[in-house]
Amino acid sequence: MGWVDFGTGSIQPDVPLGRISPNLSSSPHARATHDLYSAEQRLGSSIDGATKSGGVLNLDFYSAWFDVNTAKVLERCYRTLLPREDYVGEVLEGAPDLYGPFWVPTTLVFSLFLTSSLYTSIAAYLDDAAYSYDFTRLGAATSVVYTYCLGVPLLVWLAIKYWAGASDRSPVEILSLYGYSATVWIVVAWLSLIPVSLVSGVCALVGTLLSLSFLVRNLYPILATAPNVSARILIVVLAALHLVFAVAVWWGFLKGGRGALVDRDLKDVAGEIGSGLGQIGSDVGGEVLRRWRAA
Repeated sequence: MGWVDFGTGSIQPDVPLGRISPNLSSSPHARATHDLYSAEQRLGSSIDGATKSGGVLNLDFYSAWFDVNTAKVLERCYRTLLPREDYVGEVLEGAPDLYGPFWVPTTLVFSLFLTSSLYTSIAAYLDDAAYSYDFTRLGAATSVVYTYCLGVPLLVWLAIKYWAGASDRSPVEILSLYGYSATVWIVVAWLSLIPVSLVSGVCALVGTLLSLSFLVRNLYPILATAPNVSARILIVVLAALHLVFAVAVWWGFLKGGRGALVDRDLKDVAGEIGSGLGQIGSDVGGEVLRRWRAA
């Protein structure tokens, strides 16, 4: 037997060189396992991209839209009362926010609830009657205001982008236009406590015209230059929706404090609307109002 020196040599493993991959064509189970693994890798990459800095699932992605102070929000509010300029370009200055478009409608919701409740409590006091808050009015105000100020803008953006073919405005900019346009309605809600129907009616009319002119001034130029000319009719639809919102706010909560939801059950109001018996302009507690005005 001869001597073999194992110290100077190297043992070469009997394995194939390069990447090892199973013969997927010969094994359906291996192919299914490989496809599942690939899908998991793609899903993991997508989640990682969404949650990392700048991803849509990361809070940092939204922080820029809330980076605004109180002074800036108030300035953006009062600049809607006299619409004279391009609001997005000259007021928002390329930095729209989501704080104001949520804060203003929320303030309007509570203003509608408080003013209608305040009127009812005053009327009950003058009539020596018991009074309790009707929180169904708060729910109704929330539904009406949030639907118009937060829901409609998203539909408007979709129509502008995919029907009109224009991409000049982002969803946040459209939300800013509608959210801040509700500022005038907060003023109208509190002025509706004036026990003179003519004054409160004029205030509501002025508020409707101001907010409508603000929206038209900032949205029509986009539609006028859009590739799809037929989309210009969208401005008529937007004006009609705004008038529906104005009538809903006036008839449901204001009317000089005599909204349809004051001292009324929502089911009764809905029943009157469905049967065509709704009486717009009915005087709820007329005798109490006359005593209040005389005072």
